[in-house]
Amino acid sequence: MFSYLTNPIVLVTSVVAFVCCSAGQASARTFGGYDCTDDCVSHAAGYLWAEEREVESIDGCPENRSEAFYEGCLTYVDDPERGADFDDDGRAIVVPRRSSYGARLSAT
Repeated sequence: MFSYLTNPIVLVTSVVAFVCCSAGQASARTFGGYDCTDDCVSHAAGYLWAEEREVESIDGCPENRSEAFYEGCLTYVDDPERGADFDDDGRAIVVPRRSSYGARLSAT
């Protein structure tokens, strides 16, 4: 019935394909429930922007920025205690802070 499973090449190829596809899906990151496309940096930036301005409603989130930035702002409105240092799985997000960015600009 499953004679194709007895062929070692087919079996190994199937296992490798399954592992590769599963690993890609497992590495997807989210921030505040939103899918990240750039290691969650834009989401974290939107969150930090909203935190600096103490945004209290979704009306305060800028729709003219990237979708990820906007979603980060929405995440702050939904959960201002969450923080922007980690994605939903607890993996660190490296976001350049404004003060370090300004220091680099003044050094040049």
